[in-house]
Amino acid sequence: MELNEVVDINTILSEVNVQTREETLEKLAELLVKENYVEDKDKFLEAVYEREKEGVTGIGNLVAIPHGKSESVEKVGLSIAVLENEIDWPSLDDRGVKVVILIAVGDEKKNSTEHLKLLSLIARRLSNDEVVEQLINSKNKSEIVSILSEG
Repeated sequence: MELNEVVDINTILSEVNVQTREETLEKLAELLVKENYVEDKDKFLEAVYEREKEGVTGIGNLVAIPHGKSESVEKVGLSIAVLENEIDWPSLDDRGVKVVILIAVGDEKKNSTEHLKLLSLIARRLSNDEVVEQLINSKNKSEIVSILSEG
């Protein structure tokens, strides 16, 4: 699996004006439902919030990768928001976030492997400061797809 195989322009939001982590997750989950990745938004968000209790999903450098394993996930996918302003988010570097990538995976064993691969691919791509800077400065969905699909 490569990152460009799961980046879907229809599940990306650019220049999003939100104030909270909850508002961000709500918008991203709605996109996943709209594009048929997730069947039940509330069940999926419940799984995401359960995962959030286990440890921070803000990986630092203004990036968060929240995720949830839920039976309401129809197919593995992700939704992405590049925010206009930094918002509070529990993070490894105690800073907020401007880039949020919400990962949706089912709760079967096969999906666990896909989930870990996807997390690894995203974390590796976003460990590059230049890539994060490009995302933060991106102005549209196409730019975001291009930035994430390179490399």
